[in-house]
Amino acid sequence: MEGVHLEDRKDAVKELERAARRVLGRRAKVVPFGSVAKGRAVPGSDLDVMVISEDVPSSIRERAEVAHRILREAGLSEEDVDLLIMSPEEFESWGRLLLGSESDDTRSLVEELSERGRRFLAAAEEFKERGWDDLATLHAHQAIELTVKAALIASGESPPRTHYLGKLLGRLHEVTGDERVRALAERYRWELRELSHAWFEARYGRYPGEDIEVGDLVEAARHVVRVVRNVLEDLLGGSTPRFREGP
Repeated sequence: MEGVHLEDRKDAVKELERAARRVLGRRAKVVPFGSVAKGRAVPGSDLDVMVISEDVPSSIRERAEVAHRILREAGLSEEDVDLLIMSPEEFESWGRLLLGSESDDTRSLVEELSERGRRFLAAAEEFKERGWDDLATLHAHQAIELTVKAALIASGESPPRTHYLGKLLGRLHEVTGDERVRALAERYRWELRELSHAWFEARYGRYPGEDIEVGDLVEAARHVVRVVRNVLEDLLGGSTPRFREGP
């Protein structure tokens, strides 16, 4: 098939949709995101596209093969198109983040989520100093959740639709095999469980109880975020700043 010139991106999206339906079935959908979808593309910009189907394989390697087949069918190059393959559930979990984010590509989304995690941690520490323990625990939870989800996306994995931090870290360890992540999950098993509980309770002002030391939870969050950000840096090839001390 002749290549489709990306200067005419609407035609490229149509070609991708036809190719996706040949490979994954008639119900496959193609959703552009990034600079093209936001009308901010410049000459040379990649075309960022999500392919959504109920028939996508579960493994990252098989998804990469599907993406290659779709691009080949459409006559497009991997150098010009950033193609993400996901299920409808994964689209609801993190694909919508791509559509709603101000970032123009997946890498920028990862960096944006990581930076938001850092800010949530800074807020948690400030709220702890003010004695606003419910807000401190809530923000500590979000600091970990966003940072771990950034690392999952960087590894090519869609984050599970859960706020339970132990489950998120467990999935990150399964995907990366990084022993630093396993060590975090084991060392802070209680703190992660308590922060996950706080996510549900603190929003209604019913957290914490008298037996909870919020300072320990915030300190655990600080350590988890620091280590996961370093894992994230390794996933991105060392191009993002390592965890900075202080807000």
